[in-house]
Amino acid sequence: MPIRVRWTTKKYFPFAMMLLGACGVFQVLFIFIAQYLLNVGNLFVVTLIPLGVTIGLLFGSMIVFESYAQVERNRKLKTRFQKSQGISSKFQRFLYFPVVRPLLIMFSIFMALFFISYFFSATFLDKATSFLVGEVFATVICLLIANLIEKRYGRVRRY
Repeated sequence: MPIRVRWTTKKYFPFAMMLLGACGVFQVLFIFIAQYLLNVGNLFVVTLIPLGVTIGLLFGSMIVFESYAQVERNRKLKTRFQKSQGISSKFQRFLYFPVVRPLLIMFSIFMALFFISYFFSATFLDKATSFLVGEVFATVICLLIANLIEKRYGRVRRY
């Protein structure tokens, strides 16, 4: 039975707010990059599109979070009576914090796909349209990859 995280409960609402805040800060970084480094002049494209992308990245991060929670629950059920091993380094402790791995996965995939699609479409289109295409394309692919992670890694079957 798959884990279905109820994000509005007292236990998971702070995690949802951390994911939303991190996705928002990440998109503020992309607004800065678009406005000043890529010289995208259209203010509506630079502000409205990242709002939708923030929500898309939030849902992708939630999907990856649920799949990792599913795997951790199965691992704890299988190794219930074994002696637990402590996390050795601070870097591993940072990576095993529940919010970090989904965000790292989503942000790294998004950045790579955004810059590839932006610079590819900038050869054919103007800067504002290239930014729009890059953001939307990277978000859709991130959501597809999050779904793939849920199906393959978490082995979650819904409906």
